[in-house]
Amino acid sequence: MAMPTASDVHVDGLLTNISIGYVNKSYIADQVFGIVPVQRQSDIIPQYDKSHWFRNLAKLRAPATKSERSGYKVTNTAKYFCDRYSFGFEIPDDVRANADAPYNMDRDGVAFATDKIQMAREQKFATDFFVTTPWTTTVTGGTDFTQWSDYGASDPLGDMETNKETVEGLIADSPNVLVLGRQVWSKLKWHPDLIDTIKYTQRAQMTIDLAAALFELESILVGKALTTATAEGTAEGSVVYSRIFGKHGLLLYRPPSPGLMTPAAGYTFVWQRVPSAIQYIKRIRDEEREVDIIEANSFFDQKVTAADSGLFISGATA
Repeated sequence: MAMPTASDVHVDGLLTNISIGYVNKSYIADQVFGIVPVQRQSDIIPQYDKSHWFRNLAKLRAPATKSERSGYKVTNTAKYFCDRYSFGFEIPDDVRANADAPYNMDRDGVAFATDKIQMAREQKFATDFFVTTPWTTTVTGGTDFTQWSDYGASDPLGDMETNKETVEGLIADSPNVLVLGRQVWSKLKWHPDLIDTIKYTQRAQMTIDLAAALFELESILVGKALTTATAEGTAEGSVVYSRIFGKHGLLLYRPPSPGLMTPAAGYTFVWQRVPSAIQYIKRIRDEEREVDIIEANSFFDQKVTAADSGLFISGATA
């Protein structure tokens, strides 16, 4: 008996209420180095020489004599230059006209281009500053302390107190932010020393906020973002992904807001060629090719401004 098949009476279409997509949920670089809006692409960062401010110079003064006199020196050699980072996403007219819901080429293009600029800042921060090179002090797991993945022998609470004292001994202010790679946080949050401190008052489950309180820090920032260096065009099943932040930590001083005479570990200088914008979107029309280009742009320079305000924790876990 002739009967229509399922494929005869139904043509598969695109679901409009769900789709499968991948994107990094959070970036932390802009939270580590506070944003400083600037009106020029390049300029000088004023810096007071540190030693003059920690030298005890006041003396007893006898009647009819002069007070002790001295002063301080400044250095005007530190500069920033906000390089331009750009990424464009092309939308041919024919593709836009043929796109079915839930695909929206303009919406998705803006999200894609914006993410590329955010990822550029994240990757640049991790490459340039989540390393030993720019910081005055580095401690290395397995050499200067027992790696925190060794639950039986390590002492993360004691290590962090020592690290804080080291930084405070250089800048006369306590570091208040700890940056950790995701793999480090995965080990640290289950460390018995941390769990023991909360097991009678909490659910014996460590959170980022609880850990920050235990270390007497304002915040802990966990770098979770993924990236791939596998060439475009490689089969999806063969693409290799890695964490942008490795198995390290960075303890630093970050002021509540950018200001004068403040030993901030670093800043992100952003040239606001477009007012009040860390990054901005341009739409460019190529009429001859019948293509719209959605272009994301950002002018920025991430810069260490006080190397002794940061302490790098290399190889925090195995």
